[in-house]
Amino acid sequence: MRRLLPRLLLPLALAALPLTAQVRRVGDLTTREIIALDRARTVVVLQGGMLEEHGPYLPAFTDGILSARLTEALTRGLTEQLPGWTVLVFPPVSVGSSGSNEIGGQFSFPGTYAVRPSVLRAAFMDLASELGEQGFRWILVVHVHGSPLHINALDQAGDFFHATYGGQMVNLWGLLPVLAGWGSVLGELPDSVKKEDGVSLHAGLDEHSMMLYLAPELVAKDFRSAPTWAGGSYDSAFATARREGWPGYLGAPRLASVEVGKRIWDGFSGATVRVAVEILRGKDPATYPRYMSYLKRQPLYQGWIAAAEARDSALAARQRAWLDAQPR
Repeated sequence: MRRLLPRLLLPLALAALPLTAQVRRVGDLTTREIIALDRARTVVVLQGGMLEEHGPYLPAFTDGILSARLTEALTRGLTEQLPGWTVLVFPPVSVGSSGSNEIGGQFSFPGTYAVRPSVLRAAFMDLASELGEQGFRWILVVHVHGSPLHINALDQAGDFFHATYGGQMVNLWGLLPVLAGWGSVLGELPDSVKKEDGVSLHAGLDEHSMMLYLAPELVAKDFRSAPTWAGGSYDSAFATARREGWPGYLGAPRLASVEVGKRIWDGFSGATVRVAVEILRGKDPATYPRYMSYLKRQPLYQGWIAAAEARDSALAARQRAWLDAQPR
């Protein structure tokens, strides 16, 4: 029951935003209140959340928990640094695409419950259209999940909004300066730790450390006995994930600590707030390098993208065939 209770209370935790005159939850507002919002000084925050396996020691909603806490940090930072603005927070859109289990060539894995990238893109493009038609011009997407097609879908939704409505819709997780706030801390770790943890791709020391800091009650008590499944390069990490018995994580969870988690979180959340404030003060989002542009240049990620796109097409064809066979 002790482990179950935090899960039962998670919806309340996600709603624990710093509500002030500057922060509004859209679900609490009436039509009149929404109409009255100053479109030029209102920023919409779309929070995501991915159900994705994170191995035997972390909960499947790890990315959703990180997204919720990042939304809280972002909202707090915006209200502190942008007086006169309204932050309009939407309920979590708890779907994502392309779990990291696909690194190991496994498209079905306990804990991962994904939608196709095309579905994710359509959902966020639809939300962008609704907001654009109602005159909103500033949207920030907080969706902490790192698979390439997931990131690309959200980037494309933002590009559509900008091209169609002239506003800015930014997938913050898709910007390299935001990710650098996370990765820079890993670069400061002792060489022996970096060697054992390997390339940080999924549910390694970093995510275990952040969860120890943010939600320790959800980390399995035996994580210190976790065997290391890692690789010192993309090639070796992808090969590790394809080994028989791969448990769904890459790295050395046993080396995780609250102290490292706090350092990563402070760097990551601080970078997120800094970039968001710069954009709302007028900096062009196109001037920030995108994570997806980097991933597309990596041969192993090109292979992952091709395999995921093929599966997307096959699932769509199967669903369409079933629908076409139904009575009109």
